[in-house]
Amino acid sequence: MQKTLESLSRKHPNRPIAVTADLANDNLNSICRLSLAWISDGSVHGLTFLIKPPTDEFTCRKITADMVADCQPFADVWDGEIKILLKNAVLSAYSSEQLFLAIKASYEASGKPFSMEDAYVRDLKFLAAAYIADLENFSFLSIMHYMNISVDLDNSLSRAMACACGMNWMENLYPIGNYGLPLSAVMAGALHEPTEEETQRKAEAHKTLEQAAHYMQRLFLPFVLLCLILAGYYLYSLQENAKTHVDFSQYSSVKAVPPEQKPSFPAIETNKEYLMLRGTYIVCDAGTIPEFLDAFQNHDVELIRQMVRSDEVIVFMNPTRVKSLSPADEKGFVLVKILGGEYDGATGYAHSMMLE
Repeated sequence: MQKTLESLSRKHPNRPIAVTADLANDNLNSICRLSLAWISDGSVHGLTFLIKPPTDEFTCRKITADMVADCQPFADVWDGEIKILLKNAVLSAYSSEQLFLAIKASYEASGKPFSMEDAYVRDLKFLAAAYIADLENFSFLSIMHYMNISVDLDNSLSRAMACACGMNWMENLYPIGNYGLPLSAVMAGALHEPTEEETQRKAEAHKTLEQAAHYMQRLFLPFVLLCLILAGYYLYSLQENAKTHVDFSQYSSVKAVPPEQKPSFPAIETNKEYLMLRGTYIVCDAGTIPEFLDAFQNHDVELIRQMVRSDEVIVFMNPTRVKSLSPADEKGFVLVKILGGEYDGATGYAHSMMLE
């Protein structure tokens, strides 16, 4: 145990700790074994913890009620042994949302609210779907088979070590070193898999787009001809106007900025409700906007994460209604009030391009 913990202290800070759990039964609050694994010193290391669930109802194939009869409840094991090991760590898991919802439910079975300093999670299933195009399906076994990594699916420690090796495999081939979703976003459904109804709606929308593309192909040549005619007329008009144009700006003490150089933003009505989709954001303080825009333009991921964690910037995990309180300023930002959700009543500045 001591050597394993020492290897954890030598783990590179950006390398994730893989987390897996076994449930005693179909209830999310029935975690009976939780395992951690990581890559350190060129090898994979792991720890496993046996836990007594709230009931003695066991359908798990590898853990029995007798094996955990003398073990502590989940909340005690989490607070006393696991939480300190995960402090400030990047985490990884296969199907993260389901795992961390089970951790939350198992902890709260003790009657205490679950809380954890927001960590960043690398989801193996999500990354495999994003980078490995020739996989027929993205089950854990299929991903491990593709990576030539052996795993015992009935053993959480084996799955955790396989997950750690899988993340190491991907980190060596793909640019995922800075990837990570906040744990709060994962538990709010940021990686939620679509239901059958959502999949059907997506298929219908795709079919509609294909039909539109077919009609566009038929209309493409007439459209190009029309564009050429309009472009020719526009150039002709410019030449004619140039003959009689007078630059009145020379009579002004401050030269005016040509209108065509000013950015154009959608017209926003004050005191009107708008919809902001998932992934859009508001900046809570007007003074923070320049700093946030600089961070965005300079790809300063750490600063953006810090601003999100400190609630200087609120990122919406679900479509949210807001009410405009001002017109757009010269940069396109509008003062809005959030209507509903976790931040109900809060105000901040949203860009007019994000309001629908």
